[in-house]
Parts: sequence; structure tokens; C-alpha cells
Amino acid sequence: MLKLDIILVSYNSEKWIENCLKSLERVEYDLGSIYITLVDNNSSDRTVNLAEDYSNKDLFGCFQIIKSDNNLGFGKANNLGVRKSEQDYVFFLNIDTELEPDSIKELMKAVENSTKDAGLWEARQFPYEHPKVYNPVTLETSWSSGACCLVRRNYFMEIGMFDEGIFMYGEDVDLSWRFRAHGYKLIYVPKSIVYHFTYMSAGEVKPNQFYNSTYMNLMLRYKFGDVKDIIKGHIMYSGLMFVKGPSKNHKTKILTKLLRSPFEGYKFRSWKRKTKNQFKADFKLWDYEIIREGAFYINERPEQTPLVSILIRTCGRPNVLREALISVRNQTYKNIEVVVVEDGPAISESLIVEEFSDLNIVYKASQDKVGRCVVGNMALETASGQYFNFLDDDDLLYADHVEVLVFQLLKHPQNKAAYSISFEVPTEIISREPYVYRELFHNVQHRQPFNRLILMHHNYFPIQTVLFDRAIYDDLGGIDPTLEVLEDWDLWLKYALKYDFLYVEKLTSLYRIPASITNHAERQKLFDEYLLIVREKHFNNKFEINMASIFKDAEYLLNKPPTVIYKIKGMSFKTFLFKVRNKMFYYAKKVLK
Repeated sequence: MLKLDIILVSYNSEKWIENCLKSLERVEYDLGSIYITLVDNNSSDRTVNLAEDYSNKDLFGCFQIIKSDNNLGFGKANNLGVRKSEQDYVFFLNIDTELEPDSIKELMKAVENSTKDAGLWEARQFPYEHPKVYNPVTLETSWSSGACCLVRRNYFMEIGMFDEGIFMYGEDVDLSWRFRAHGYKLIYVPKSIVYHFTYMSAGEVKPNQFYNSTYMNLMLRYKFGDVKDIIKGHIMYSGLMFVKGPSKNHKTKILTKLLRSPFEGYKFRSWKRKTKNQFKADFKLWDYEIIREGAFYINERPEQTPLVSILIRTCGRPNVLREALISVRNQTYKNIEVVVVEDGPAISESLIVEEFSDLNIVYKASQDKVGRCVVGNMALETASGQYFNFLDDDDLLYADHVEVLVFQLLKHPQNKAAYSISFEVPTEIISREPYVYRELFHNVQHRQPFNRLILMHHNYFPIQTVLFDRAIYDDLGGIDPTLEVLEDWDLWLKYALKYDFLYVEKLTSLYRIPASITNHAERQKLFDEYLLIVREKHFNNKFEINMASIFKDAEYLLNKPPTVIYKIKGMSFKTFLFKVRNKMFYYAKKVLK
């Protein structure tokens, strides 16, 4: 069993320390292989006394307390703890945390399954998961939170440890980027859960965090960015003079930091001058990565775990299917059945047998080409779960997708279906063998609360976003086999006219669309054709619905901003240009014909 050091840094932490240590006692890992080092930053409360009086020190391989005569800051205190310890793996853990019993076990399992170029592993935070994007297949991330991350000691020492010039906030981004600059990967471990009580309530703005994190954004631009990044940073930081800040002397604080920023920035720039490292950071304004919506969604594990059937339709492209299956393997929810139905001969069967024997997979092939709708119905007929979730073979689920939707349906039993937010990702296929592609950007096309009137006009939940109770299928049946596309919209219309869908405001999946302007235009032409077909099909439908539901849906539409404004809101300029270009090409082609 791998041994690890856990470094805890405290500063007036009497509120947290006892529960943090108790949670460490309960972990499902050999406590004798855990070595705890507590570095106290000169607390003035009872933190040190509580640590010294802690009665279960002997449970662990080591329990030592280091008392600093002054507040060293987060990074420098952690560095001191590392120098006073010696295990090959070091787990940096905030004192205001509590660990789930299997958290360290899952973290160390990820370490053992990683390649040698992995240098850091980050646990998932509850109740608020850190919202930055990660790769749903490889679980790689571009930067990792320092609140609960584990590193290889030798790599950590090699890259220079935490930057002691950063007192608090931003030191984890800096550390992450230096890991990557040295060629090491950062791995997200969503099955390892740590409760981090960093916010008292959703959306809380802490003054110390606000001023330090915004200033460090500017300093990191000096350290890792180019001249354009630095100029943008100064413009952004100067702009804070004109916003309402979280303290009374807001403008004075911003102006003071702004005046000293070129001098401190020059010091931060020394890393680039000395190392000559060509690493280029990708700044996202105040953020350092694309953000998944749902930053303040309260995460909870479902108490019950009914069987969920993931229904995957595929068509002779095992290299594409592989990624979808890996994203299912990465799910934090454990009770999953995967139903894979291939449209045509059993080309993907060998992939499933050789690479995915660990998954509960039921595989079928139609042998003859029968179409996506027929194989979708085959999947529905085959599935044995209480809940169903379609997943096209080129789409991906983030690791918490099933967990989030199952929890919400169990919490709201009056609903028989739930859907979440997803990314739309224009994707350029570079090679099929091997499967290589380039993602242009991530865009949220739909963030729509459940509204039947809008759903009658157009579909706003992509197929992989919906988890639904098999009772709906048993009652109303499956997919219309006569449709070529928009069969999911047709299915949701049929279900939604009788059952309410629950909208979950968290992003948990992504779907791909063609990046090629020609492919996009051909796809749009087919969609426009079937848009009319599906509408015509449902125009003569009669259904019963109470007046309150109609009033609620109508009131929403009356209060909603104009469609153009609503669609553009939150859209990046790059996404906007992509949409405009495709629309212009499509309509120009129609006019020319």
C-alpha cells in the first residue's frame, strides 16, 4: 500500500480542525500509511491546543505539529510541511474540509492507474464542485485546486514547489501551470470526494479572495503570458475601479495594487526569463479555464442506487465509441448497465470484449442497416434499468452526469424525467484511424427551464441530457422509426405532453456538431425538412393539461427577452462568429439554388 504525507495548514482554524481529523480517522485506507503534518500559521485561537490535545495521533504513521512564529501564507506553509516530511506522495488538504470514507482509496487508485507523466491528482469538492472544464475521457485538467490535491514529491520538488511569493489565492494555478510546463499531467479524480466548506452560502464574495485573486490574475499574466495578456490584465484590473467592490475602501485598494503592479510583475516575470520555458497559458478573462455551468449547484450523493441503463447507438466506428464508453466508465454513479446496439454488422464487438470487460455491457448488432431509430428502439427493448439515458457514440458524459440526475429524480418523485445543461462542441475530425479531432470551442446553446410551449416549437434538450423513468417508455412507447433525424425531439414531445420534466441547472455532458461549414449546412437542411414533419405530426394531437401549467408556460414566454438577445446572452464572440458564418452560408446556398 502506498504511503502518503498529508499536509494541513491552519490559521485560526478551531472551527474546523476536529471534524477534519475525525474524517481522516474514518477513511478506508491503512491509517499507518498516512503521515500527518500540521503547519500552524501563528493562530491566536485554540487551534494549536486542539491539535496538541488530539487523542488519536497514534492511529497514524506520524502526527507532527509545526508552529510558525508568523503567518507564512498558504504556499510557504505547505512548502515547510513538505520539507519536514518524506513520503513519496504528498496530499495538500485544506483544514476546512472533511473526507468521504473512500476518498483517499479512490485517489490512490487513480495514482496506481496513472502513467509516469502524471504529476498531480485533484479530488472532487462537495457541496460545490469546482466548475472548471476537464476532459471527460482522460480526466486531464489544465489546472487544479490546491484545496485537496495530491502530488508526486519528486516532481513537486523538481518544479520548485509552491511559489512563496504568492501569499494566498492563485498559488494553485501557478503550481499547476509549472507542472504542465515541465511536461507533467494533472488528473481530476471525481470519485474521490472531499467536503470543502469554503463558502457559507452560494455566490458568497469574500473580500480577501476578491482582492487577492484578481491581483494574482494580473501577476500570473506577467509570469506566464505574453505582452497582450499583460495589457489585457491591466485593462481588466483598472476596470475594477468602476465596479462596486466588497469593501468600503475598494477604490483605494485597487489603485494601490495597480500602482505597484509593474514592479511586482517584473519579479514574477523572472520565472520566464530564467527558465526560457515556452509554456503559454490560456487566460479566460478572470478565469483560467472554460467554466461548466452550475458552480453553486449543491452536490449530494443519492442514498438509493437504482439501475440506470445507458443506451448507445453506434454504426461501425469503434474508435468513436471507445470515448463514449470511457466517459461511462468514469461515472461516479456505480449501478450502471450499458446497452450498445450497432446499426449493421458487429464491428464494435471485439472492442467491447477486449477493452470494456469491467463494464456491465449488453451488446447487440442489427446485422443489416436499419437506421438510428430502429436501433434506438432495440436498445429500449433490451434495457433492464429503472432509468434510461441515451448517449450517442460521439457524445460524452462528464463523470457526475448520472449521479446528479438520479439524485434529482429521487428527490423529486413527482417528476419522471430530468435534464441538465450541456456543451455544444463544433468538432473537426482530423483522422478516423486513429480517432483524432479538434474542438473549436464549448458553447451552451440551451439553458431552458421546462416549458411545453417552447418544446412544441423546438427542441431544447439534447438527447444525452435526459434521464427518464422506464415507466414513461412502458406507458407511451419508444422512437418513431419513420424519422431520420429529430427523433429525440419527437420522443420528448410525446413524453412531455403527459409528464413533467425536471430542469437541473448543472452542466453534465457535451454533444458534437460538425465544424465544417459544408457539413453543417447539409445537416441543417435535413433538420429544417424534418422540423416541419415533426410539427405536422403533433399538430393534430389532443392532450389534457391543467390551466395552471399553460398559464405558467405562457407567463414565462411573455417575460422572456427577445429571442435574439436570449440566444446571444453568454455567447463568446468566437461562437457568435461561427453561428453567423454557418447561417450565412446556409441561406446563401438556398438562394443560389
